[in-house]
Amino acid sequence: MPFPIIDRPSQKKPLCYDPVRDKFIYYQEIITGKEKIIPVDSLSDDDFKKLVIKRVRSGPEVTGGPMTSPFHSRDDTINEIKNGTEFGQQTLLAEKAVLRDLLSEIERNLE
Repeated sequence: MPFPIIDRPSQKKPLCYDPVRDKFIYYQEIITGKEKIIPVDSLSDDDFKKLVIKRVRSGPEVTGGPMTSPFHSRDDTINEIKNGTEFGQQTLLAEKAVLRDLLSEIERNLE
């Protein structure tokens, strides 16, 4: 099976975080075997927030918001995550779901 296709901007976002080494791990490092997948469920809440904040910082300046609210800037989104607002919590849940699925698909293809 082929690896999932990830566009170049998304490849600049880390997929994993190793808290022992304080290292963010990227797609190319995983598929080339230089780094191992660290499951998002194994991270503490603070370490997962660190990963998501790094992903947000690595993304576009403006991020989508829920259908009932305006778009958010990167800094707004990061502040919402840090402050534990409803939008910040929803962002964390969405990122966790996306990363679980993506890492699972990558792992299947590594075998």
